[in-house]
Amino acid sequence: MKARLTQGDIGSQLVSLAGPMIFGVFSIIIFNLVDTYYIGKLGHRELAAVAFTFPIPLMVGAVAFGIGIAATSFVSMALGSGRSDEVSRYATDSLSMVVILGVILVIVGELTIEPLFLFMGAPKDLIPLIAEYMRVWYLSIPLIVVPMTGNSVIRAMGNTKFPAMVMAVAGLGNFIFDPIFIFGFGPIPAMGLQGAAVATALSRFFTLIAAVYVLKKKYNVLTSPFIPIKKLLDNWRKITQVAFPAFLNNLVNPIAMLVLTKLVASHGEIVVAGFGVGTRIEALFSIVLIGIAASLSPFVGQNYGAKKYSRIKTALFMANKYSSIWIFICGLLLMFFSKNLVSVFNDNPKVIEVASTYLKIMIFSIIGLALMQNSVASHNSIGKSKTSLLINLLRIFVIHIPLAVMLGSLYSYEGIYWAGFIANILGGLIGTAFLVKLVKSFPEDSPA
Repeated sequence: MKARLTQGDIGSQLVSLAGPMIFGVFSIIIFNLVDTYYIGKLGHRELAAVAFTFPIPLMVGAVAFGIGIAATSFVSMALGSGRSDEVSRYATDSLSMVVILGVILVIVGELTIEPLFLFMGAPKDLIPLIAEYMRVWYLSIPLIVVPMTGNSVIRAMGNTKFPAMVMAVAGLGNFIFDPIFIFGFGPIPAMGLQGAAVATALSRFFTLIAAVYVLKKKYNVLTSPFIPIKKLLDNWRKITQVAFPAFLNNLVNPIAMLVLTKLVASHGEIVVAGFGVGTRIEALFSIVLIGIAASLSPFVGQNYGAKKYSRIKTALFMANKYSSIWIFICGLLLMFFSKNLVSVFNDNPKVIEVASTYLKIMIFSIIGLALMQNSVASHNSIGKSKTSLLINLLRIFVIHIPLAVMLGSLYSYEGIYWAGFIANILGGLIGTAFLVKLVKSFPEDSPA
């Protein structure tokens, strides 16, 4: 086990960390679109049934994401400071914790399918289709959360290529297995909507095997989970202290999106459609920013553990510079070609107008969001997930939503867009202020 990010060229290391993550996230997005395409072939009722299930993967993913953030923080700092025994301990205890939580989620999910989805507003006649899909999907939860947490540990070691490859393989597996199990092939019968869940479970099973194999064989960080219960509970408590705020942080944006969509919906279906197209295009451009922020987590964690603070300062400056350059390029592109790009997704002139307006207003403000994400990733990587949660809560619930309500009532849907612009810029300033405070708290580098 070697903290390879504590020495060497910083710029090339950030690029080598961010590149695979960008590829991995892009792969998942593309293959999820293909997944939706195949389910849509079954009919609009099947598509509607899956649409109702969408919040559940977000919730489950948030649990794994929170524990993964904690694992990245503890493992990368322990690795940077040369405490190899703690690397193995935290890696193993994070995985044992997520396994137990995964089993609990399976049981709760299986027992609450009908009441939960009726509460979410699903029509009673759609419940059998939803249950057909979710009974299989719930059983696959351990196959989803264990690789997510395992990949976080691998990223903490400074390896983003393998997790990105796993993401791509999972997406490719879904792409291959979907038509086979949904429509049938050879001896495999057509399973319809249930087949989509089987395809997901099967593709995730291979990612589970791959993640555990790499953790055990390449890094040798998995050890016996059976340790004195007092020590295990103490480690779980430490992991929870970082994981729970990160879990909440991961839920903030989906909740905010639900509220904003409801506000936009008051201005008509065309505006909702345009808003949906605009946010999806925005998400595509933001993949690079996600990759840059993700590259900071292992880098900052390892160097913080090694007390090489000057390397962290340089990396933060470079990450913010790369993010700014990317958004400037995207902004120029969208200022001139936003309508052409939107028309690829929808040819309705009114939808094109609404979506292109969204993109022209929002695109340059994403630099603020990028600066905030870089700050959040840096704080998370050293165990300060409460600060990250505070930054996001201020942006969403103190600035964005109140402004969207006020400006939307005054200036129609464009007012809601401008609320997003202001929230992104102020969020960037808030995130930067917290980051400057953090950097100023760093002592001088310890001698080699």
